[in-house]
Amino acid sequence: MDVTLVLTHDCNLGCGYCYAGAKFNKRMSRETAQKAVDLAFSDKPSRVQLAFFGGEPLLAYDQLLESTKYAHARAQEHGAELRMSVTTNGTLLDETRARELHELGVYIALSIDGTREAHDSGRPKMGGGSSFDDVARGLAVLVKRGVPFETISVVTPQNAHLVSESVKFLFNSGVPRIGLNPCYEAVFTDDDLARYGRSLESAGETMMDWYRKGRIVSISVLDNKIMAAIKGGLTEGDKCSLGVSAVSVAPSGNIYSCERLVAEDEDPENVMGHVDSWQPTHQHACARGPVNPECGPCGERWRCSSYCACANKAETGRTDLAGGTQCWHERYTAKVADRIAETMWHEQNEAFIAWFYGRALARPSAGETTPSLERGAAIGEIARRPRAPITGRKKLNVIL
Repeated sequence: MDVTLVLTHDCNLGCGYCYAGAKFNKRMSRETAQKAVDLAFSDKPSRVQLAFFGGEPLLAYDQLLESTKYAHARAQEHGAELRMSVTTNGTLLDETRARELHELGVYIALSIDGTREAHDSGRPKMGGGSSFDDVARGLAVLVKRGVPFETISVVTPQNAHLVSESVKFLFNSGVPRIGLNPCYEAVFTDDDLARYGRSLESAGETMMDWYRKGRIVSISVLDNKIMAAIKGGLTEGDKCSLGVSAVSVAPSGNIYSCERLVAEDEDPENVMGHVDSWQPTHQHACARGPVNPECGPCGERWRCSSYCACANKAETGRTDLAGGTQCWHERYTAKVADRIAETMWHEQNEAFIAWFYGRALARPSAGETTPSLERGAAIGEIARRPRAPITGRKKLNVIL
């Protein structure tokens, strides 16, 4: 059971697209945090994944440190591998905290939406004003330390056209891995998506330029498509584990199937249980999909991420129903990813091959002892196959 601890509802930023709900000063107690960590070890696992979330989790930094140390003690007791991460806006990150988190084995995901213009379009300080300089200082701390980390950029209709410049800025700043997270709660017009598409293509060119210089960089939405092609498709382990092998714990101790559903912790329909009474056999009766009839014959179905229940709910209100913007995004990122893969394979780029095939060889597909390099090379053929035109948001019949 992978467990996310939502350490606080409080935050010092006022992002307009935040799915964590209203911000208020309620933090997770020491007792609740220990029970949440215990939940991750409840079935005597060989591997444990803990994540820390908010609000802004560094506002509860003392509890974060205490929880990580307690988790290390439990992992040693069980002889389990322990992996931990924290998602932070970076404004409260300094050299001391970056060092402490690294020494404790906590991987950092820093939220920054790209260039100053892109970032300021949706991520202001609480009460107003730019947060860019504060976040950029936190980013500089991580780059200076030279430790693995990643950034997360939320893509909105207001900053979608800036994705290319944001990717250039982040890679030039020393970021190794960029996550692009479309805000599916927002309404993207076809013009917004057209601008985003052009920006994604330019971002793909930037990614290839860095490979040609021998530097491995990553844009997660493109990486995932390339890896899926090399592996021959997505496996069950790649898909949404909502409420099955992963849960989130609110400051109150209420258990949710995903951190995106916690919000203000006031919707009883989303509550799975409580840390005081939880049993590992409990599961959330969440409808899974997608059930869209158009998805069945789609040529991208084999590596489509529209199984994400929370992304579906954000756009359509249903966990099992994919939306048109998500459909566009899945098809367009596949197009850009295949172009990158075809080009880099044709050039026999050493950085590209080391990054993608090195990971694939470590994680064979179902039925293989090692992935086939010949099968992986076929990504060029995937890229050249006929495609339906991607001219705008697909109007899915089941949504209409």
